[in-house]
Amino acid sequence: MNELNIAKTLILKRKEKGITQDELANYIGISKASVSKWETGQSYPDITFLPQLATYFNITVDELICYEPQMIKEDINKLYQRLCKDFTVKPFDEVMDEIRETIKKYYSCFPLIYQMGVLIINHYDLVDEEKRELLISEALEIFIRIRETSDDIEICRQSKGMEATCYILLNQPIEVIDLFQDSNFPMVNESILLAQGQMMNGQTSEANETLQIGAYQNLTLLVQDLVGLLQNSDKSQIEEIERRILMISDTFDLDALSPGIMFSVYLTQIQMNLIHGNTKGAIKSLQRYVDLAMSDIYPIMLHSDDFFNHIDGWISDIGTGITRDDTIVKAGIVAAIKNNPMFSVLNENKEYRFLIEKLSLLEE
Repeated sequence: MNELNIAKTLILKRKEKGITQDELANYIGISKASVSKWETGQSYPDITFLPQLATYFNITVDELICYEPQMIKEDINKLYQRLCKDFTVKPFDEVMDEIRETIKKYYSCFPLIYQMGVLIINHYDLVDEEKRELLISEALEIFIRIRETSDDIEICRQSKGMEATCYILLNQPIEVIDLFQDSNFPMVNESILLAQGQMMNGQTSEANETLQIGAYQNLTLLVQDLVGLLQNSDKSQIEEIERRILMISDTFDLDALSPGIMFSVYLTQIQMNLIHGNTKGAIKSLQRYVDLAMSDIYPIMLHSDDFFNHIDGWISDIGTGITRDDTIVKAGIVAAIKNNPMFSVLNENKEYRFLIEKLSLLEE
């Protein structure tokens, strides 16, 4: 957002209109000296003059004072990625201060404050345990405000999902249930209906894009739902659920297309196998986790591939880019295994120790 710069606007608009300082002063009912001071930045017009000046030049008051309460998508993405990088090179509190000031400055720019909330959630674990709840609660307030205030259905839907994520992180399951229990499930065939309309209207390329976006979203949701089933399965179901997830992953090359989801898959598989005493299965999943971690997947971000080759426009529109700096991402990938007390039962296992040594190379 530009700083208030009435002087620049007055000079520009007065010259465009072809009038002198005297003529503008006479119209407003003030002295020429006052207009001169406005244009040199020595003083500002009284607030009661702003509507009159804006009307005279046929512009809005916001345009008159160079006030832009909204930030464009490209600038939001740039700011997010810069702040993301800042978390690796600056004190955490310093970056948070800038985030809070940005939210105050653009309080009505919901796409921006949504991304600031997401930024907090993506980095809250960088602080000590006792401070995390406060940060999550701070982000939660942002998402609640957007959901309750914004007229943008899509950003409200996204905020609702992030609100639920915050409740889960805060160990408040009842709030999650209350948030969704009165909501209808979204139409599962929405993308199909839209694509049919586009095809009927001769918009073949648009229809392909719509169907690919729908397929991509449903694919990732399917895998996430299967991970949820895995977490709630008994010993007899684990192997079959794992097999189906891996079959889907291999078919769509999800290790390359969506590594973030697959890290979650492999980590859950390790944990569930350990819970049910299957050390061999846990090591096998850990091998996949380490192989993925050591592969060429960085930076981890939403992207297209040879199959999903019509979704770049959608990716650009939703502004999904790098959520965390590579250094932080890699440290988190290593910590998820090395710092997990559940895995201590494998400390004497040679294959486990070898894989941990290999994984630790990410931190170098």
